[in-house]
Amino acid sequence: MAIKEFGTRTLLFAVLLAGMVMIPSVNAETENNYSVTSEEAFKHANAYVINFIAANAPNFENWTGASIDPKPLELYDINGQKLFYQFSVYKNGNIIGTIDIFANKTLGHSFNDITFDPYQFNRTEAMEKSIEIAKNEYPAGEIRSTMMVVYSYPCIGAVTVVKDKTTGDEHRIIVDVYTLDVIPDRPATETQPGVWSMYEHRLRNGVEGNLREWQASEQLIRSIEQQVTKNGTNVIVPITEEKTEKVSNDSATTSTVTDDTLKVPSHGQKISSLSGGIKGIQMIALAKYYIANPNIHL
Repeated sequence: MAIKEFGTRTLLFAVLLAGMVMIPSVNAETENNYSVTSEEAFKHANAYVINFIAANAPNFENWTGASIDPKPLELYDINGQKLFYQFSVYKNGNIIGTIDIFANKTLGHSFNDITFDPYQFNRTEAMEKSIEIAKNEYPAGEIRSTMMVVYSYPCIGAVTVVKDKTTGDEHRIIVDVYTLDVIPDRPATETQPGVWSMYEHRLRNGVEGNLREWQASEQLIRSIEQQVTKNGTNVIVPITEEKTEKVSNDSATTSTVTDDTLKVPSHGQKISSLSGGIKGIQMIALAKYYIANPNIHL
């Protein structure tokens, strides 16, 4: 897979979650039962943000009083399956971040990543560009679909599927959402741009193991939700200072996470004009602690 330079500060939640829970085997007929609704994903997103603020995680200092838009951008995998929901975080009318929650429980833990001060993109422009190119290259073709995809994580683009009416063959036109460049529909390599499936990559860990990770995430979310609601507030309303203080103060242990303990190189969508001077932080230590010790919130 191609490794890209990163253009935003991001928190990557790459951890092994604790706890052994017996999960039934999954086949093609039952896999749809593990789809995550946008409402469920929103609850996870809000709870994670509350937890990170309460734990004094780096770069969350100004997020108190923010709110998460409950209507996410749905991002699909290059293979056509829904990959995750991207929620925008607002404060004083401005977008200050995004948080991605996986759209299927078979993909593992629910939290994918958080970005701070994200670079804005025009998805309508990218989708229209993809359609335009598809029509030009296949004038006799039939446009089957156009959607926003993660074509080579974390790179996002618009893909249009066009069917050749003569041969019946289908072709994909992929346009990067930032540069509007056409991305070759071929496997990505270390040196050449292309595509790869994050969905299929995550399934390499095994469905049963991923389902155990998701269940551990759900246990953490329920723990946070119980702590917040027992104090008379709601996990799905704006994130106030009072709410995060209640989560912190009622915990048996309060963790403080610093840049020094979490500083790692990070990767992301490569845009030469945007890629300077912004560091990435990996939340491995904090996330592993909370997942392994969910009762600290009770």
